[in-house]
Amino acid sequence: MIIGNKENWSKERQFVHPVLRKIIDEVQGVDFSKIGNGRYTLQGDDIYYTVMELDARDVQETRAEKHNTYIDIHLLLDGIETIGWAGESADLTVVESSKENDYSLYDNAAGEQYLELTPGMYAVFYPHDVHRPGLMGKDAPAPSRIRKAVVKVNKDLFIGG
Repeated sequence: MIIGNKENWSKERQFVHPVLRKIIDEVQGVDFSKIGNGRYTLQGDDIYYTVMELDARDVQETRAEKHNTYIDIHLLLDGIETIGWAGESADLTVVESSKENDYSLYDNAAGEQYLELTPGMYAVFYPHDVHRPGLMGKDAPAPSRIRKAVVKVNKDLFIGG
């Protein structure tokens, strides 16, 4: 998992895998204020992103997720979002999964920690990273509206990269 802020990207990009560097460079140049919600393709089914709006929810109302094929890059555009994160462990019990849609869902994630994102921040989740996006902050009095982009990157692009 990687967490960062677009304000620091020019200094940090040299330390990131070339595939991720190219993709983050490209999405940093997108003016998300001028595009609507929906799916946008960068490289067929290998690299695409979805822009979405949602209301942050309480942790008890959500499930943690993990993907086998895609790496997720969550870019927060508006609002405040908390994302739970846990490493893959034997304590995970799958409650729902879809190979076709590349997800496994979990009610509990042992050792889950919480990351608070503000606009301009991003988080990269690798296939072994269990994550629970769309959460409201622990001190938030009410759910906030979130606008974000989630970039999906096929992990096979990293072989030999």
